[in-house]
Formats: sequence, structure tokens, C-alpha cells
Amino acid sequence: MTNPSQFSPPPPNAPRGPQGPGNPNIVQPQRDLRRIGLWGAPQSGKTTFLAALQVAVLRSPDDWMLFGVNEESNDFLDAQTGMLTQHRQFPAATRFSNSLSWILRGTTELPTGKRFGKKTVDVPMEFNIDLLDSPGAVFASKAVSGLQVPSEGDNLGFGDESEESGSEVGEDEIIEHLAGCDGIVYLFDPTRERRHGDSYSYFQRTLLKLSRQVFRDRGSGDARLPQHLAVCVTKFDAPEVYRRARVGGYLTYDDTPQMLPRVREDSAGHFFAEMCKDSKVGNADLVLSSIRKYFHPDRVRYFATSAVGFYLGEADRFTENDYGNVTKSPDGIMEIRGKVWPINVVEPVLWLGRRLGDQNGSAR
Repeated sequence: MTNPSQFSPPPPNAPRGPQGPGNPNIVQPQRDLRRIGLWGAPQSGKTTFLAALQVAVLRSPDDWMLFGVNEESNDFLDAQTGMLTQHRQFPAATRFSNSLSWILRGTTELPTGKRFGKKTVDVPMEFNIDLLDSPGAVFASKAVSGLQVPSEGDNLGFGDESEESGSEVGEDEIIEHLAGCDGIVYLFDPTRERRHGDSYSYFQRTLLKLSRQVFRDRGSGDARLPQHLAVCVTKFDAPEVYRRARVGGYLTYDDTPQMLPRVREDSAGHFFAEMCKDSKVGNADLVLSSIRKYFHPDRVRYFATSAVGFYLGEADRFTENDYGNVTKSPDGIMEIRGKVWPINVVEPVLWLGRRLGDQNGSAR
């Protein structure tokens, strides 16, 4: 894990903003520690989400780059991203908890403090992101923890789990990690909820233990949890999820040659609520109620995400009649058909990083 002292802010009397400490002629990176946790049930796409993060950064038109602060994190990016892009396979399910630490480096606009002329300047910024990728079964409630979790986990049938490496981390350590995070990415898989109806079962135990940990040990100035929460409806590319967004009128399309569909930013929360209320076999509506009661509304934002994106074909463009990017081979293995075009994978991380770096707490 990253040593926080490596990312300590400059002394209070040091110049800040565009000038930076030490040299008024050099624009210094705005660098603070960002601890972001990852939360989700088995098969919600945690490992695939992380594997797609590097691809999402490279596909983004914005000026960002991602690299690990240690060899383990770089090895993860190399191996898992290669699985998606070169081998077109899904990463193996997470069996052990892996501590990963990356730096997301780019530029952002900061005010210059001038009353006349240019009021903002592009300033380098670095988000230090610590993620603990954990097996989804760790988050199970007592009601489901005794049941057998599907062994394929996030990979939908890919990979040899015996090749996973790492060290087991107990539930208490996972909760301690999330309690110490400033931001959390929560992955909600509507396709799993439709089949198993257990999203709330995996959500409630973690929420209860997280609340106890935060209010007992960390403390909070009010009755809600202090973390910022990025709620991601995963597998947006799945036909059942995409069709629900299209029929519900939630779609917009990128102004790019690929014309990739997205759920509109101002409608993503409504889309999540609708997917929760549509659950016929579970109590996903209680996930929605829990988020509303336990987290500050102005610290929650919703996204519809896809780690692999839609199939574009030879025309390199989305078409309504052939968009499925995941197919099943004759031997029953799930495969990625074409190029990987992640949708809203880097955006939740950037939103969290910017919100956590905004001392006034205003949205960006």
C-alpha cells in the first residue's frame, strides 16, 4: 500500500495553486492521498472493472495517464488488461484480497485568483488511488454466506482460479479498509439481481459493519456516513440492461465517431432506482433505501457502466442491430467479440478524486 507520508500536502504557509511550493515559475501537481474502496457482490464485475480502468484511461479524450506505485499494481494492469484486450477473455474471479495502488495523473482547471484576464489555469493533478480488490463473498450476509457462491465469480466462466495469488484478508480487515476510505465505488449488477435476487443480502451486512466501524472508531459529525459514494450499475452492455435504458428513454449518444450509447448523467440515479424496483426475486429496493438513508445525498452520484462496452464491428461504430460484445463459445466459455470500449469506468474514479480534492465540497 502507498505510504501516506509520500503524498503529504505542503506546509500551510507554502504557495499553493498554479504557482506551487518552492518555485513560483513552475506549475506543481496538486497531490493528495485519495483512498477509494471497491464494494460489490460476486459477479458484480469488480475484477473486470479494475482491469478495464487502464483501457478506459487510454480511450478517454482527456489528458490522463494511469500507473502503479509498485510492481504488484503494474503487474495487475499488465496481466488483467492483457486478458481483456489481447486474449479477449474475462479476468479470473477474485479469490484473495489484493492491495493495489495507482496514480491517476492529468490536468485540471484551478482559479488563478486574478480579478481580470484569465481566471483559470490548467494545473497538473495527481489522484493517488488505493483499491482493495476483494472476493465478493467477503461482503455476504449471514443469510447467504453459508451458501455456495458460483465459482466463476467476475469472470463468467473464464480463467483458472488455482492460478490466483495473494493473501487472504478477513472480513474485519475489509471493513476497516472501507471505513478508512474517503470514497467508495459500489458496483450493482442488475443481471445477477435478476437471477439471484441477493444484492441486498450482500449489501446489508457490509453496510451495518461499516456503520459500526465508522461511528465507533472514526466518528462522524452527523448521523450519516462521511464517505463519497459512486454507485455503478454494471454490465450496461448486457441486452437486458441496455434495452431497459432504451425503452425507459434514458439514453444519449457520444459525440464521437463510435456514437457509443450512455445513460444520461441527469438520469442515472433514476435508472438505478428503476433497476432496483424492477427486481422480482429480491429486495434490491432496500439497497436504494439504504443508500439514501446512510449517505449524504450530495455525496452520492450514479453511473451506468460497462467494462467491455459494445461491439462496434468493422465500421468501428455502434449499431442497434448488432451491439452485443460478449458471446458464448461452443464449449460454454464467455468471450469478448471485439475491441474493449469501457463506458463510465474511469469517470466514477475521476468524480471521486475531484470531489475529495474539493475543499468546498461542491460538485465538479
